[in-house]
This record gives sequence, structure tokens and C-alpha cells, in this order.
Amino acid sequence: MYRSFGLIEVIGFVTAAACIDAMVKSAFVELHDMKRTGSGLITIIIKGDLASVKEALELGAETAHRHGEVVAMKVIARPYPGLERLLDPEEKGEKE
Repeated sequence: MYRSFGLIEVIGFVTAAACIDAMVKSAFVELHDMKRTGSGLITIIIKGDLASVKEALELGAETAHRHGEVVAMKVIARPYPGLERLLDPEEKGEKE
């Protein structure tokens, strides 16, 4: 089964925490990673089946609008197999 990725970038840690909470409670998705990209921007990466990722991102965006601001949002359906390694190279055995 193919897994999809969802990325949402928000401003502020409280906004990110509220967004993550809403997304994982609303759909069958899991948190893949949360990255601080600078200047208060936080990128949240979730994964799951395509329909669940889309639903979670919509609810996450609504929650983020209530608590702060959404900068960007993207769904990646059927990602390239190496994309997960690109999103988190330290975790996938790059250290030897």
C-alpha cells in the first residue's frame, strides 16, 4: 500500500502543537516529524493513506487559523521511495 505525506507549515510552537493534536485525533495519520525551520516557522510532516492525510491537513489548517497562521500546506500522494530519507536523512542510517 502506498503511503502519502502531508506537510503543513505554521508560525509558532503553540499553533504547531494544537495543529498536531487536531490532525492525529481526526484521521488515521501519524506524525512523521516536526522541524523548526527558523523565524518561528515550524513544518509538521504527517503520513498515512491519501484520504486521511487530506482530511487531517484540512482540519489542521482550520485549527492553525484559530491559533495562529498557516504559511503553506502540501499533500504528496504516492511519494518517490527515497523521499522519506530526504525528509529525515539522520534517521535512516546515514551515520556509520
